[in-house]
Formats: sequence, structure tokens, C-alpha cells
Amino acid sequence: MKDTDVVRAAEFIGAELPREAWPHWNQGWPRESEAALLDAIFSSRAAYGTPKTGVRAVLDRWRTHRSIAAGEHLDSLSALAAFTDRGDELATILGNRQRVPGNYFTKAEGAARAAKALADAGCRCGADVEDTEGLRSAVVSVPCLGPRTFETLVFLSGKLTATSIDLLARFATEASSSEELLSSTDAAELLVAVAEHLDVDVPTLTHAAWRYQRTAEQPRRSKKSTMPPAADPLAATA
Repeated sequence: MKDTDVVRAAEFIGAELPREAWPHWNQGWPRESEAALLDAIFSSRAAYGTPKTGVRAVLDRWRTHRSIAAGEHLDSLSALAAFTDRGDELATILGNRQRVPGNYFTKAEGAARAAKALADAGCRCGADVEDTEGLRSAVVSVPCLGPRTFETLVFLSGKLTATSIDLLARFATEASSSEELLSSTDAAELLVAVAEHLDVDVPTLTHAAWRYQRTAEQPRRSKKSTMPPAADPLAATA
């Protein structure tokens, strides 16, 4: 990996997804299946928000409801599945009544239904989240939750699907201004080198980059519309 490629990619990141403004400079939600599922659903076709609004506010309210202490994890999908028939109650707890595409029900109810479908398929915690056809079918069985929601859940759980690997390769290609699409191996090597250059851990950079590229490639929405202002440090199916 050339030093010039690393510097060029670091400069791209500084300009396009600066740490003071881009809200995804964290590792996602490994070992926190509840948070990963809520994020995957509530971030669909919505601005992510600031630390006190949007998705992060939803997660904070759920964490408060669950009385999860510092150092403990939101990692029992059965806790969300318990609200399958109490979607309105869950929406009140989360302080968010956004609705899924198609307006069938609230995202809160969608999260509860997806949690139950996953638990029924044998996925009860973050360690169980894998890119399998069974779990994918469980998520998309919920009306208006689609493959993108499942891909997000898997990624936020700390796992990489083939789709995510390809997306990160496209990010690395653009960031380094490479004239040819980088291989997954070269892209991974570049991200590792850039993480060291920026003094950030690789999972955090990978998450920030994945979110950026996912947003950049999302149809009918501009990058600018999804990025909160610097002052305030995801179609029909989601």
C-alpha cells in the first residue's frame, strides 16, 4: 500500500466524513442485538440525528427502559419481541412514532415483529446474528422490512456480508482515487493503514466508511441531506 494512497484516503475522509460532524464514528453495536436491530430499522429512510435526537435518542430511551447499566449490553432480542402485540406501548417508550415505508405500522412495532421473527428462527442475541438465509427470511417476513434492513443488522452486529465487503471496496477505491476497483484484500489493507494514520481503531473507521458509502449510493437522497451540521456533533422496502 503506497503512502500516497493512505494520505489521499485520509484527506478524503477528513473532507467527506469528518469526525466532528459524521455521526457514525463508532464500532456499531457488536454484542448489542437490541441496539443493532433498532438502529437498522429506525435509521431507514431517516436522518440519523444528533446524540439527543433521532436514532441515538431512541437507543438511549430503550437503554433507560431496560435499566442497562454502564458496561452491560442490550443483547436479548426477546426483550423487544415481548412488545409484538404492544407496538403502541413500545413507540411511547422509544419516543418515536415514525412509520415503516408503506405506512403499515410504526417502526417500533416493526422492530418488535422482527425481533420475534429472529428469536423464532433461533437468533436471540448478537452472537447469533449471521448472514444466513433463515435469518434474512425472518427479517424480510415483516412487511416493509427488506434486505437492506437485514444487511444493516448484520453489519452493525460486527459481521461482514459479501455485499458489505463489496461496498467497502468501492469506498476505498473512491477514497484513494484509484482508477480501478480495489480488490477486497487491497481495500481492507488500505482501511487498516488509514486507521493507523488517523489514530482510530479499524472497526470504527470501517463503520464510518460503510455508512458513508451506503448513504452515497442510496437513490433519491443527497449526501448533504443525511449529514447533520457540524455544530450538532437508509425504496419501498428498507
